[in-house]
Amino acid sequence: MKNINWKIVIITSLVCLLPIVLGIIFYQQLPEQMPVHFNINNEIDNYASKNFVLFGIPIILTGLQVFCCILTDCKESKNTQRPRFITIIKWFIPILSIVVSTILIEIPLGSTVDVRKSVCLVIGIFFILTGNYLPKMSYEMAKGKFHPMPKNEKIYRKLVRMLGYTFVISGIALLISILFAPIFTVAVIIVLVVTILVEELYAWIKK
Repeated sequence: MKNINWKIVIITSLVCLLPIVLGIIFYQQLPEQMPVHFNINNEIDNYASKNFVLFGIPIILTGLQVFCCILTDCKESKNTQRPRFITIIKWFIPILSIVVSTILIEIPLGSTVDVRKSVCLVIGIFFILTGNYLPKMSYEMAKGKFHPMPKNEKIYRKLVRMLGYTFVISGIALLISILFAPIFTVAVIIVLVVTILVEELYAWIKK
């Protein structure tokens, strides 16, 4: 537990909980049933209670954030320098919490925000940042984080370069897909999943 960066855990957890403040402010103006899911055409296809949306979702995401931070830090050795992309990953859930909760509150209040475009914007930027810093992580730093872990540094370097290109290209593609019909976003996601599966298979073969 000594390796855990409690400062980051506390700060990111508080950010995850920030949408609760917004929920309290607009509580009386919001309906008892609020949208929680949208199809690819930005149409609402599922609802949940107001209390769950305003308070339950941020609390669940906060619990997930704490678990992920602690799990990640526990795998770090005491004297190992933390790679920058790990810091980026630790901020993904807090930012997603704010974006998702804000959208879920805005729409019942009359906003016409496009959920697909908003989510693609966040994930696209996240992918680009992750793909940029992932190849910079050393072989020693990667131990305990990659599953399966390549058997030598040469294979590892090749794998992280492939993953880096995959994340950056996918992030750019997601951002571009915002400008086109929803089917383009679906196509990008399918290609991304298939590519990652192929690279994962490569890692298993070379481990």
